[in-house]
Amino acid sequence: MTEKLSWVCFNLHNTVICFFEKRKKLRRKLSLRIPLGRTTKKDSNYCCSNKFVRSLTSDRISNLPSNVIENILMCLPIRDAARTSILSKTWWHKWVDVPQVVFDDTFLGNSQGLIQGSTSTELLMKTVYEVLLLHFGPIHKFILSISGLKSCPEIDRWILFLSKKDIRDFNLQISSEDHRRHKLPSYLFSCLKLRYLKLRSCIFKPPPSFKGFSKLISLEFREVHFEADFLKDFFTNCPLLEKLVLDRCVEISCLEINAPNLKLLHYNGVYECIYFKNAPRLAELSVYQTPGAELDNETRNHSSLIEVFSSLPAIEYLSVDYYFLEDLAVPDSSVMLQASLTNLKFLEINDLCYAEVEEVSCALCLIRSSPNLQKLLITVFCSRNVSTNPFLQLSERDGFLDFSLNQLQEVKLQRFIGTLPEMEFVRLLLAKSSALKVMHI
Repeated sequence: MTEKLSWVCFNLHNTVICFFEKRKKLRRKLSLRIPLGRTTKKDSNYCCSNKFVRSLTSDRISNLPSNVIENILMCLPIRDAARTSILSKTWWHKWVDVPQVVFDDTFLGNSQGLIQGSTSTELLMKTVYEVLLLHFGPIHKFILSISGLKSCPEIDRWILFLSKKDIRDFNLQISSEDHRRHKLPSYLFSCLKLRYLKLRSCIFKPPPSFKGFSKLISLEFREVHFEADFLKDFFTNCPLLEKLVLDRCVEISCLEINAPNLKLLHYNGVYECIYFKNAPRLAELSVYQTPGAELDNETRNHSSLIEVFSSLPAIEYLSVDYYFLEDLAVPDSSVMLQASLTNLKFLEINDLCYAEVEEVSCALCLIRSSPNLQKLLITVFCSRNVSTNPFLQLSERDGFLDFSLNQLQEVKLQRFIGTLPEMEFVRLLLAKSSALKVMHI
């Protein structure tokens, strides 16, 4: 195992020297001698062909603009980028000037999953450190996302090195197999030019003097531990934030969103309430409850969610689960949505239970309040023992089923088993959707 990984984690110094020797041999083979003395027509053709070969082998590659060479190298894995050193003198040190360093599973190649042993891990850590030491200039983007990567002290040293390299895009993915989170050092919070931050299985605890990342655009936390009250001040100090992903993080009592430029929010975890204090540009919203971590119905704050959609005038994509619908399932839900969701084009509801009348009522409230809805996706909570038909009860409410979906073109119903309420729902959609083209069941 160690020998295979040694082949992957090659010494870059020796590799470049080896490539340089190969480049010399290649040039010797391509070089052609021009005969001395009087030249004949044959010799002239010979000379022209020599110039043509030289132009093909050196000029076109060497004379590429620097930004073109940089873009080419940024699309290559580190190993392949290092191998470009043999192409010409112009390419000799280009790969060490590229402002991004990426260590992912493509870096390991066919030897993925070989970092489980202690010796192999140490060898990988040494290789990453060597690459960073060889790098010249700024490093704007750094990705460390290798399967099976565990927390280790070397990661803190790399972060210290990157904090002095004008880092703007930082991505650290720690494996959560052993449930050990990596505590981020204070050096990370000195990277005030960060625009993209993506973390997995880490402990995010800023120092008291930390004032936030004022230039941050995208934040993605997965299985990251942080203090529950951290987000309130964090949003205030990140005025440019456009994307927020919180997946299975610490339990949050109340998720208060105060981000005027936020366009995408994905939340998967435990929550008591969600309050959109200032999110006028939010266009994509996904909210899910972590399975097995439900809160009591009495603990949830229903009143704050009744007005949730009146604070989202720009919403275009909405994906929720039945926990979210339970929060909306309050008495007299027919008047719950007074503001029409005119911009909503995609609606996804997961685990909808037709046995719960108020849950179906809330789902219909979302549907009938979206006159420009184009695509509807519903995953049914399988239950063959449905004794009640919620549509009969809802039809008794004045005007509750009086709506039209003239823009709806596609409907997809997953886990459909053909119960009476399901068939009633299909019949309702067919009657209200004049432009419907496809229905997947």
